[in-house]
Amino acid sequence: MEQANKVIALGGFKLGIGGVVTFKNSGLDKVVEQLDMQHLVLETDSPYLAPNPFRGKRNESGYLIQVAQKVGEIKNLSIAEVGEITTKNAIELNLF
Repeated sequence: MEQANKVIALGGFKLGIGGVVTFKNSGLDKVVEQLDMQHLVLETDSPYLAPNPFRGKRNESGYLIQVAQKVGEIKNLSIAEVGEITTKNAIELNLF
């Protein structure tokens, strides 16, 4: 959380959340729980760190739905809401 707050305080950055958030003991879920969605974008970390249930396999963009689903569970949002918010955040960074 300390690192996340430092990055947020710098301004102009978003935190990329990938497959690690789905790992049972990663602790990233606890951090995401405390962050405002305006600071988050979704990422694949491809070809590494595929989310559960694909852990250990080559990661691909098609698995991003598992990341969105987990973030939605953590933040009590639908996958559609997570997608809308994180897409807006990515656009703000000129990633599209």
